[in-house]
Amino acid sequence: MHYEARVQAVRTYYAKKFGRKIEKKEARTIWLAAEQYMQVIPWWCASHRDCWEYFVSRWCDPEWQKTHEACRQRRLKMPGPAHHQGNRTLDEYAASWSRAYEGRECPPLMAWALAHKGKASSIEVDYNPEDGPEAYSNATVHARLQQYTEMAREKHGPEWNPSTEELDGEIIMRIGGGKKHGRYWIGDSTLNIASTPTLSEIRARSSSSAPPIRPRPSAAQIQFDQAQAQLREEMEAKLQAQEAKYQAQLMEQQARYDARLQEQHARMQEDLQRQMQMMFHQWHCGGMQPPPLPLPPVGTSSPS
Repeated sequence: MHYEARVQAVRTYYAKKFGRKIEKKEARTIWLAAEQYMQVIPWWCASHRDCWEYFVSRWCDPEWQKTHEACRQRRLKMPGPAHHQGNRTLDEYAASWSRAYEGRECPPLMAWALAHKGKASSIEVDYNPEDGPEAYSNATVHARLQQYTEMAREKHGPEWNPSTEELDGEIIMRIGGGKKHGRYWIGDSTLNIASTPTLSEIRARSSSSAPPIRPRPSAAQIQFDQAQAQLREEMEAKLQAQEAKYQAQLMEQQARYDARLQEQHARMQEDLQRQMQMMFHQWHCGGMQPPPLPLPPVGTSSPS
């Protein structure tokens, strides 16, 4: 919350001091002095000045600014926005989507997937388990959904539909390597912390047949793996196209070869017929009888 509060404070200060309206994108790159932040205390914090002073002290701390900037740069490297929930919880996003879609149910995993596709009010935002990485604002979401679905079906059976069931906290802990920076790999705001086991609890009760606890891949690793998969698909498609072209060329060559053979055979038949006609004509003009036809081999029928 205090991240957006700082951005809004910058926008309010510029509007009041300079009469200039600035967008959030620009405001995020502007840093005010402590006394400037104190001139624009928001209404919701007006009766808690000490809380606002605490926020301001953090914003003006060079170490905090350095960490904040490093995180901002990492976010800028993301191929798309983190999500489309805005300042709403995932439950609020799901309720908004259900209202927009005439009361359709929106279970937790489905809501999490949709929140990474578009706004809840958009008529084009719907869940399809067959969608590829390009359907999501961040391609890493597709990898997480695949990992969760695979392990969920490994645990609950091949007919288990994760999009209509409640989130399985243990599976999320296993595929995400536990919590990182206090966050779960999937559905962070919807999981029941009390009922979700810790990694140590999972290890203590796991058997050899249980799904393994996987190290959480970084966003860069997921993007690299997806780029490799896409490259393999492109190479396979290219090889298939080349093979199809090669087979088409072979068929074309075979067709031309067969056509030439037929043409040569037809010419040979014509030449043979012409020679026979000339011979019969010469014999007839010379008063000669044509020789008898050769007898057929023993065991074969005579020509009719």
